[in-house]
Amino acid sequence: MEEAVHRFEHDQIRRLPVLNRDKRLVGIVSLGDLATDTDPHWGGEVLKEISEPAHPNR
Repeated sequence: MEEAVHRFEHDQIRRLPVLNRDKRLVGIVSLGDLATDTDPHWGGEVLKEISEPAHPNR
């Protein structure tokens, strides 16, 4: 979950594809999933981070 949180924050995304070992799409994890299924602090922090304006080099 920590890796997913990092990806949400770093890439400023709201959905993350989930791939199996064969690199086939098996699901999607959303920011809403994170907010409801984990520590509530994480959901709020991630939302704050992805809502920041994008970095100039993007």
